[in-house]
Amino acid sequence: MDSRQARILYHKNATAMAYVDVELRSGDRSIGSAFHIGDGVYVTARHVVENNKIVEVKATDPVSITAGEMFPSIPSGTIKEYESSLTEIMGHEPMFKHWPDALEIECGPFFPEDTRIDLAVFRASNVHPAAGVVDLGFHYDDWVYRYPWALSDAVILGYPPIPLTSSPHLVSARAEIHTFVQPWHSPHVHFILSATPRGGFSGGVALHEGGVALGVITSGLRTDNLASDLGFMAVLSVEPIHVLLKDTELTPTRQKENWKRMMQGCGRKRRSD
Repeated sequence: MDSRQARILYHKNATAMAYVDVELRSGDRSIGSAFHIGDGVYVTARHVVENNKIVEVKATDPVSITAGEMFPSIPSGTIKEYESSLTEIMGHEPMFKHWPDALEIECGPFFPEDTRIDLAVFRASNVHPAAGVVDLGFHYDDWVYRYPWALSDAVILGYPPIPLTSSPHLVSARAEIHTFVQPWHSPHVHFILSATPRGGFSGGVALHEGGVALGVITSGLRTDNLASDLGFMAVLSVEPIHVLLKDTELTPTRQKENWKRMMQGCGRKRRSD
């Protein structure tokens, strides 16, 4: 994947990202990540939110809004004339940057019954309509085999804290998929990526070069005597995400439509065969 493809994936999905600021039981503060998959539903890692007090969940990248939303007090006729003039000059409708408010959690977080699965979902009530939506893949564990994945590329997005900065910043990186494993502590497939597993990436998303979510970033696999950023970055694959969404009846319309399109495509392929 070249830098242009990576930037396209970044810009398509950056506004779907939010940081998760939590207070631990010790009273210390920590940060993780979450990503929007439609209808206000967000995916994160279990260990980011379980038994912790959620202080704030907030996106940091601005969404694009129209002049009418940017200047609501201006009469609509004036706005239309303004937009028409700028569209003629620029060749496209003028858009403006808008930084959304902190998210208001409507329900959740919810977790799989199996405590070994490092996954959580919640729904927010005030997600801006222009916020990005990450498309989940449908590579269930039984369908994952080595040929399509080994040495393919991914883009990771999350909020590892940057020293000497005063606020969270969305961090992106390109990574190579080394392999996939089923670690002893989890019943599901994890992809192993070449990126550095920094704290704060947990709950973020790994996007496959094909454009869909490879899975949710969970942890750095390491032995006890290694620092966390010297391990391997592990990404929990999508099967448990789909299962949890179904169990909680939170599957967004966008993901249902993606599933239907995929199944229709499989049907056409079988008929042509």
